[in-house]
Amino acid sequence: MSNILMTHMSHSGDENAITLLPKDRNKCACIADLIVVQCITVCIGAISILACFWTPEHSTTDYGKLARIMYLYDSQACGYKVKKAKEIANLQLSNEISGLDVLPITWLPVITTVSTRLSVKTRLYMQFSFGFHVAWFILAVLFRAIIKNSTDVRVLKIALAVFFYSCVFMICYDLSMAVVYVTHIKQSLTKGMILRYSGWSTELKLKTTEDFGGWLPMAASACWLRGIKVFYYWD
Repeated sequence: MSNILMTHMSHSGDENAITLLPKDRNKCACIADLIVVQCITVCIGAISILACFWTPEHSTTDYGKLARIMYLYDSQACGYKVKKAKEIANLQLSNEISGLDVLPITWLPVITTVSTRLSVKTRLYMQFSFGFHVAWFILAVLFRAIIKNSTDVRVLKIALAVFFYSCVFMICYDLSMAVVYVTHIKQSLTKGMILRYSGWSTELKLKTTEDFGGWLPMAASACWLRGIKVFYYWD
């Protein structure tokens, strides 16, 4: 941003007047346009997730099904009742220890739980992301209008500062989400592992279960890094 404001000879002859050169105005307008397109894309994607569009039953590929149950479709929020796993038979041993120098065996039922609910967290993150991107969209539209039309130096400085730091905030948020999602690899080493952790093991059938499933969190992490390209224009 330091190179955006350029020293330029004004019509009044003041050599110290600071204004935006035409090429810099066009550059700022292009950045704003890029962010507007990105915000619209993100909002459409977030709305599709919040509206329960990504039903797993509508996918025919393994990775498509797993992406939906892992991130895109929250069965609880969407009112879909996932069948519970069938009861696991327990092996019961006798506790008769008369005449033996051993401790009795304490019998406990087998407990099965779903260890993670990534789709629930994704839905929550999408709600935050939707709100942030709506605000960023409004800022981008206002910034573009000011940059293209205003000649007031003070207004230009404020607009550049506010917009720059809003971009920093959004990119930091996206980076934090990218780090969160890439750590999900430890829960998705195989397709079968994703299916078991998600709680959909009784609902969906996969063609293969031993293939590597870490591509999904890696792709999700990469999607959260989309905003970094905005900084390529701030030279």
